[in-house]
Amino acid sequence: MKPIVALISFCFGCQLVTAQVTTVRVMTYNLLNYRNSTNECNGNTNSASSKEVALDTIVRNMQPQIICFQEVGASANNATYLLNNALNTIGATNWTTTNYTNNSFSSLTNVIAYRNDIFGLISQDVITKDVGNNNLVRVVDVARFYYKDPLLNAQSDTVTFTVIAAHFKAGSGTSNSSQRNAMAGAIIDYIENDAVDANIMLMGDFNMYASSESGYQTLIAGNGFRFEDPINSSGSWNNNSSFAAIHTQSTRNGGSNSCFSGGGLDDRFDQILCSEDIIEGEDGMVYVPNTYFAVGNDGNHFNDPVNSGTNYSVSSTVLSALYSLSDHLPVIADFDIDLQGLNTEELEVPVLENPMRQPAQLADYYLRYGLAIYTLDGRKVFEKPEGEPATVQGLPTGLYIAHWSKDGRSTTSKLMLW
Repeated sequence: MKPIVALISFCFGCQLVTAQVTTVRVMTYNLLNYRNSTNECNGNTNSASSKEVALDTIVRNMQPQIICFQEVGASANNATYLLNNALNTIGATNWTTTNYTNNSFSSLTNVIAYRNDIFGLISQDVITKDVGNNNLVRVVDVARFYYKDPLLNAQSDTVTFTVIAAHFKAGSGTSNSSQRNAMAGAIIDYIENDAVDANIMLMGDFNMYASSESGYQTLIAGNGFRFEDPINSSGSWNNNSSFAAIHTQSTRNGGSNSCFSGGGLDDRFDQILCSEDIIEGEDGMVYVPNTYFAVGNDGNHFNDPVNSGTNYSVSSTVLSALYSLSDHLPVIADFDIDLQGLNTEELEVPVLENPMRQPAQLADYYLRYGLAIYTLDGRKVFEKPEGEPATVQGLPTGLYIAHWSKDGRSTTSKLMLW
């Protein structure tokens, strides 16, 4: 009678620890004089309460976890209004904002809001001067975050990243362009001298008409640090139908409300740029391709308001909210974050067909794991360090102990070799 070979599910392929990731979404949004009154934008033409209702609708539908707002009125109370009336609504309590910042002369500032159940704030900074020590037209906010990896207790062990929120000077002409370049230079200078993270995002209203503009080139073409456009869409964006799918202003085309800019969608003012490390996924965070989206832009509304005719890129409810809230569209993008923690359940014995037949190649995905094989009397007969390929071969048939390791965690199991 032939012996029965027990096939024990140690498993080397199907249940081996896979690279676990979580996907997060960021948004940038110019709120158009939110709770800031001007001659043209006031309580009648730009109702704060109406904007808050619309924002609640947009956020609930698009579900970002970090939002950089621009054109928020210069008062610390306005962040509280955003939290209470647009973010932490219908029982939600998990949104918070960074501390209020501003200079002494701007009527508008930024607000960075984030989900405190997903991210923790490490530190906050503010850029107020250009490299010549002159005041910037508006402050630039810098916030460092860490992802709250549910498998880790230590903040230092998880993925960290920096969000920079900026609202560049508006307007055409050399003077305005020069001020935008000054802000861009200040941002790059800060990153090169003070930034800690490799993962860096710059979000906001750039107010730039083409990638050839000096400020944009300062951001993307430096010899040291430089940003990258996730959708690689350089060119002359202004009034150019070739870029119709990524324009963000204006949501309207004329009309009686002078608070809102007209002209329809024909400018790519609002953008999200990323460090090379994020684009290439070098430090635990990577841009997810095809997730960069000007919310409400279906590519078919060049020089038209977003609600003209049909627009199925978002629901009709969201489309109405976008039209009523601002003359800018928000921009979103998704990023995968590596989960760094591995508990004992996740570092289970790798499943392989047992007995494992030699030669057995450990490469590609297995590069991240270490493996040591011991005889039953404790002699080490094979070792593959983490990060290196290897082949298990030439060992006598028999029962062994396999010791798997990754990122300081390990597990052992019996292993039959043929």
